[in-house]
Amino acid sequence: MKHTEERLSHHLKNDADIHYPDFNAMWDQIQKDQERCPELHASARNENVRRSLRWKKSALIGTAAVILMATPVYAAVHYNWIDLLDHRRGIQNALQNGLGQKLDQSVTVGGVTLTLDTAFTDDNRTVILYTLKPGKYKGDTVRFPSIGLRDETGKLIEGRYYHDFDQADGEYKGYFETEWTPSGSKANVDFTVNGVQVLAPEEQAINLDLSQRMSQGFDIHKNGLGKLAVSVFNEKDNRVMLSTSLTFDQSEVRDYAFPYLKVYDQKGQTLEWIAPSISGKPGAHGEYISEQFYNLDTLKQQASSYVLAYHKEEGRMDQPLNIGIRLDKTEMLSGTSKRVLNLPLGQQSEGVLVKEAIITPTQIRVILAQDRAILQLPYLKYNLDVNGTRLEGAVWPAENSNQTELRFEVNPGLEIHPDTPMTLYAHHQVQYIEGEFEPVILSAIREKPQIVDSNLDGFIIHWTYYLKDGDLYVERYSDDPHFGGMNQTFMLIKGERSYGMPTKTQFAGDGDNQGIDRYEKYTSDTAVVYPWMYSTEEPEARIAVPLVEEKKK
Repeated sequence: MKHTEERLSHHLKNDADIHYPDFNAMWDQIQKDQERCPELHASARNENVRRSLRWKKSALIGTAAVILMATPVYAAVHYNWIDLLDHRRGIQNALQNGLGQKLDQSVTVGGVTLTLDTAFTDDNRTVILYTLKPGKYKGDTVRFPSIGLRDETGKLIEGRYYHDFDQADGEYKGYFETEWTPSGSKANVDFTVNGVQVLAPEEQAINLDLSQRMSQGFDIHKNGLGKLAVSVFNEKDNRVMLSTSLTFDQSEVRDYAFPYLKVYDQKGQTLEWIAPSISGKPGAHGEYISEQFYNLDTLKQQASSYVLAYHKEEGRMDQPLNIGIRLDKTEMLSGTSKRVLNLPLGQQSEGVLVKEAIITPTQIRVILAQDRAILQLPYLKYNLDVNGTRLEGAVWPAENSNQTELRFEVNPGLEIHPDTPMTLYAHHQVQYIEGEFEPVILSAIREKPQIVDSNLDGFIIHWTYYLKDGDLYVERYSDDPHFGGMNQTFMLIKGERSYGMPTKTQFAGDGDNQGIDRYEKYTSDTAVVYPWMYSTEEPEARIAVPLVEEKKK
């Protein structure tokens, strides 16, 4: 696994490859002490990507490299874009088939040159390839404070970008992507980049003591960073979670610092995580929370130093770069079709329907719908078989809360016609169980961890509880792999539910069902804790749904 500083140029503003729950809904509802939806258990698998354009506080690093072979002619013409588009096989397919609208338009401001190369616009999305010559603004990473398309009414159309530095040409090559497409076949828009920002890596050494049970505080107060708190949580299987909480002296630094804990061994090499880690989870008071997982023996035997690694601003140009373009999706429409389906997603899918499929030369988008808000799909992994070619799916939320989308990149060379056979496969079933569960009584609460077991609908749950920094921590897990996890606990205070703040983010399908809740400023030596919801998992469960168009009556 590569570390954050090695991935920043790939993932700045590009959360399509980032895996995390919907923290907007999750944490807003927790802070209001309301019952929340079960999106705490979002999939951490590469096939199931959860995206939130509105939430830009997190940068969980997790991506799968895809190596694609190309014909010699294709490689000769498009060699500059192959590595860049390794996660956008559908755009590679369009390039291979000679599709795409050539733009070749440039603008230079303050010595920085932005060039738009090619646009791909169909009924699913708009993708624009660009290059950026940074001029004097050279550094470890170049970031755009904002990027988007501005339509004829002046409305800004947001999106994501991905770019990497081409050493040979001395420029950044990237693409901009948005779900927006022209309502007609053509549209006049302005491609706008609101300046450039140069970032450089920085480190601040900290004296972390792994044996300390209480949280450890460090005053950073440098480059806009404030105070850092680190808590050590020993888990089962000799695993340790290092939870960090960081405040900012300058709020704008949150958008680009990407801070995380970095551990060096005696040879100056970075010790690797043993599980996917998450950064940027919002705390109850606006803190920047991160969770990193290590082998405890490895840290004890090999860790030589701990540092807070982050990025600082080296320079910036605030002048915007604007290029007016006329998008035309006429060429792409020849390979576009729609299938109206309205098929049930299996018998145990709580009324979820496979509503329709939108097929374009770059992407197949399958729309799932339900008569109420879709909080979590009943399966974690989705594949689409297209006439014998298996495509991996990504789960994306839709604008309509009653819908969600499965997106499949079209492989280079794959031909799809209106009557091409397609079958949707869903596997690894997850079910969420709500109810009135028996409480767990926690007695003799003190700083030393106490252990108690309970029975939850046949699952043996192991509870560990203790005081840390005056707060009560409640951990729980099960040895049964079919137990997916308990998303949250609560106490009854004067007849009202008081929920614990999740200290550890839980992901369905990762094999780890441990959860940790924190109750602030707890003074009693006893507690009665109730499970709110739990999940079960059936990794082998699998269904197949042939995408046969609904017969017209």
